[in-house]
Amino acid sequence: MKVIYADEVFLLNLLVDYLLLLVTARLAGCAVRRRRIWAAAAAGGLYAVAAAVGGRFLSSLAVKLLMGGLMAAAVFGVSARLARLALLFFSLSAAFAGAVMAGAMIRGEGVGSAYVGAVSPVSLLAAFAAFYALFTAAFSSLARRKLRGGTAPLALTWGGRTVTVTALLDTGNALRTPSGGLPVTVCALEAVEPLLPREAAAILRREADVSQALLALSRAGFSGFFPVPYAAVGNPGGILAAFRPDGARLGGRALDCAVAIDPAGAGQGQGYTAIVGV
Repeated sequence: MKVIYADEVFLLNLLVDYLLLLVTARLAGCAVRRRRIWAAAAAGGLYAVAAAVGGRFLSSLAVKLLMGGLMAAAVFGVSARLARLALLFFSLSAAFAGAVMAGAMIRGEGVGSAYVGAVSPVSLLAAFAAFYALFTAAFSSLARRKLRGGTAPLALTWGGRTVTVTALLDTGNALRTPSGGLPVTVCALEAVEPLLPREAAAILRREADVSQALLALSRAGFSGFFPVPYAAVGNPGGILAAFRPDGARLGGRALDCAVAIDPAGAGQGQGYTAIVGV
C-alpha cells in the first residue's frame, strides 16, 4: 500500500495551486495581490489532504468543482467575470493534470492520482515547469504576431469602471515600473479620466509638477498612485504619475501592466491616446 504523507500532499498542492492561479491571473490580465493567491492555494492544499484521507465524498467531482470555484472567488473576487475566470482556472488545471499523467506514464509510474502520491514530486514539478514554459511561449509568440505594428483597442478596468482607448503598439516603449519591472503603458489623462475619482483627476490637471501632484493625491487619500521615471527624445528625464489597473486587455489579449498618465496627451491629434510597448 502506498503511504501518503500529509505534509508532502499539502506542499505539492500549495505550490501547484499557487502557480495555476498565478497563470490564470496573468492570462486574464487581472491584477491581484499575491497573498490572496497564497491563501487560496493554502486552502487548496488543505483540501487535498482532506480528500486524500476523507473518502469518496470529499474527492467527488462536485466537491472538487465547488472548491475550485471558491478558490477562484477568493483570488479574483465575486464579479460578473468570476465564471469565466473559474472556467479558465479549471481548463488550466485539466491541461496540467493531463501533462502530469502523460509524464507519469512515460516514467512508468502509477496514474491513479497526481495529487496524493501516485506520481512522484519530481514528475509533478517537472511537468509543471514544462507546461508553464510551453504555455507561456506559445501565448507570447501568438500575441506578438497578432499585435505587431499599428494600433489596437486597449480596455482598462479600475475601481469598477472600464474605458476603452486606442493604443499605439510601439516597439520602442521599454518603460517599466521601478519596483517589480512591470511594463508601463502611457495614456493621455483625458483618455483614462473616466476611470479616476473626480478629485484625483482634478489634482492631476491642476498640478503641473508631477511630484506635487503625487503628494497632493496622497494627502487626499488616493494611495493607488506612484511615480514612474522616464526619459524620451528631447526630454532627458522626468516622472509620470501611474496606477495599476484591475485589468487590461489589448486587442482581446490579457495585458499585465501599469498605466502612466501623460498630462500633455499621448498621441494627441495622431489617432491614438495610449502607447503600449510590444
